Amino acid sequence: MTVLPTFDIFDDSQPARTQPMDMNRTSDAVDDSRPTSAKILDIIYDYRLTKAADADDRWIEGTPKFLSMIEHFVQMEQPVQMCMPAFPFKSANKVYKVLGTLPDAAEEEALEYMNLMCARIGDIYSPGAKLLIISDGLVYNVCHSLPDLLTISDRDTWAYGQELRAIGENKFPHISFSRLRQLVDIDLPERLDEVTYVANATNFRHALLSQHGKDELDVNKLIEQNEDTRLTYCGHSRFLFNDLRYIFPKSELRGSNQYKRDVKFIAREMIRRGYAFAAAIKHAFPDHLRLSIHQSTGEHKISVSLLPTSTSYTTPWMCAVAYNADGSLTSAPKGDLEQDPRYEAVWNDMRASHFVERTESTETEGKVEKGVLEEKSGNELREGEKDGDKGMSGGKAVGGLEKKLPAGPCPHCGKASHVEARCFDKYPHLAPKWVQKRMATTEAATTEEDKEQKVIIEVE
Repeated sequence: MTVLPTFDIFDDSQPARTQPMDMNRTSDAVDDSRPTSAKILDIIYDYRLTKAADADDRWIEGTPKFLSMIEHFVQMEQPVQMCMPAFPFKSANKVYKVLGTLPDAAEEEALEYMNLMCARIGDIYSPGAKLLIISDGLVYNVCHSLPDLLTISDRDTWAYGQELRAIGENKFPHISFSRLRQLVDIDLPERLDEVTYVANATNFRHALLSQHGKDELDVNKLIEQNEDTRLTYCGHSRFLFNDLRYIFPKSELRGSNQYKRDVKFIAREMIRRGYAFAAAIKHAFPDHLRLSIHQSTGEHKISVSLLPTSTSYTTPWMCAVAYNADGSLTSAPKGDLEQDPRYEAVWNDMRASHFVERTESTETEGKVEKGVLEEKSGNELREGEKDGDKGMSGGKAVGGLEKKLPAGPCPHCGKASHVEARCFDKYPHLAPKWVQKRMATTEAATTEEDKEQKVIIEVE
């Protein structure tokens, strides 16, 4: 049987696999697939992640492998199948990096950006393309006797994933999401809900390491000898250094040097678990073209940016997004955007969503009082973690469409700075703690003043 060679881009140490080719295809048909395959790869390369200064760029060496995989789909007249580990959960740094625990405009922009990539492929190749997103959120939580690496609960991981899927299924037809049972061989209910997901999370992690991990893996040696692993390790170290400093602050028992050692230890553990996760992906989806959100040499996987931004913040779970007056998008930690006088926060459905550049029209819509960002999760309204955050009662929704909450004045207190649903006078429990303390102090002072006034009146 004639076969068409394809290449495994997950690990260059693995032998090339072969796939049967349709014998009804003529050699001319095979030749015709090459220009189309090249055009498809060019579109994917338009979304390539800008390489770090210390990255060893080998994408030219990787191009023949990627073309071979794409040609296989083109010759079979099938959609080009791609997969990408991504969208784990929101950063643990809710103080400065992200707006909350659930997806916001940043995630929606990222899904739209990747969906657009697939749609562009469909414009030149009628079967189109599909991107499978494989969430790695459960990989880096509690496992065996190890501590929770990133301090994210399985419940938060579930809530983030469910809302992300809802966004993708409703708006972006070229995007799909993997299931746990596709990655490991464990007994799971046909349909998972929050309880069964959380109950099986530890089982998943155990199965991942036992079925695809390697006990004798020398992580330090792997980092030293494998350039892709080194780049991923450096990326882990950078984000961990910023993410965990509010959770594990410096103290007499944990100085700067100890904190750096702790960060490096967690980064190495992430590499160990990531090794098993990559093996599980390779086993479950051997024919998919592998995309990555991490810096890489480009020889074995294609590193892509998830956001159409000129900044280095290209993963939506690690930043917030802002829409400029000219329609362009920028990304940055939410703390940077809060401190930048050019931007103001926008709230959608009682949750902080994104930022917009101030214009004359937004200036007149009013500003909410100084407070913390809050987000609604289930039936509770969770209070944010940093005083001084800002919100807006209206603004531009994703895609530039106007989606405004009613402007003031508030029917309860008469102030024009907020809607009734955000009125701290009517709903004092919604106010941040520092505002509640100020309100309590003012109320106590008013009560004391009323008592003194009453005494004066009685004396008179």
